[in-house]
Amino acid sequence: MSERIPDHKVVVDTPGWHRIKPRIPDTPQRRRLERQRDVREIVFGAKDGILTTMGVVTGVGVASGGRLSVLVSGIVALIAGALSMAVGEYQGAKSEREVVQASIDMERREMEDHPQDEFAEQVAYYKLKGFSADEAHMIVSRLAKNPEIYLYEMMRDEFGIDPRVAESSNIRPSLAMGLSYSAGSIIPILPYFFSALSHTAAIYTSLGLALAGLLCIGVYAGSMTEKSKWMRGLEIALYGSIVFGLSFLAGHYIPPLFGAKPGGF
Repeated sequence: MSERIPDHKVVVDTPGWHRIKPRIPDTPQRRRLERQRDVREIVFGAKDGILTTMGVVTGVGVASGGRLSVLVSGIVALIAGALSMAVGEYQGAKSEREVVQASIDMERREMEDHPQDEFAEQVAYYKLKGFSADEAHMIVSRLAKNPEIYLYEMMRDEFGIDPRVAESSNIRPSLAMGLSYSAGSIIPILPYFFSALSHTAAIYTSLGLALAGLLCIGVYAGSMTEKSKWMRGLEIALYGSIVFGLSFLAGHYIPPLFGAKPGGF
């Protein structure tokens, strides 16, 4: 059977193709992946909320033995941590956009001041991708007729970034970070609201809830990838166990350094 030769006239013969203004490609798949990447803020915020607050309530619980002290410390950690995470994410994203924009402006100036050098540079990039010199020259010649697409290709090849990063001013990631941190933080605090639980029981119940929460977060994060979601969940839960152990030791051994005795055990 002879190999089928692709019909190169498909695009050319499409009615109205010549009236479409060239633009940077955008697809539903790219937009969906961008939304899915919010998993980073959700997972990081919730995980950090659980680990940080669990460390605080465990350490304070072992050191003081007072339910009120644990509740106050945990709630303060929740509020301060959530605000810090949200503001930090917003400022971090803003700084990233400013850095990307500065690189875009620099590249645009270079393309205006040294067009031949930038043209040759882009040709070299396409040759590295496996195109012949003539093919690379033809592609870049076409790109040069559409400045924004040309700039996009230069930024992608030279800096390895998508210039559209500089255009995004979405506050959704910072909100996701703050809210997920709050949701994670409340889990280790919950047992201390129930006076029926003894202080020791509250500590271990807090640990159990925190580890269960970490396991769920890991499973959720793992479900977004090709890796085992259960292994991911166990990995995060293991880190949680280490945090609990270190916090327990801190609460037990730090008070004596200041002439006090641990109150939880």
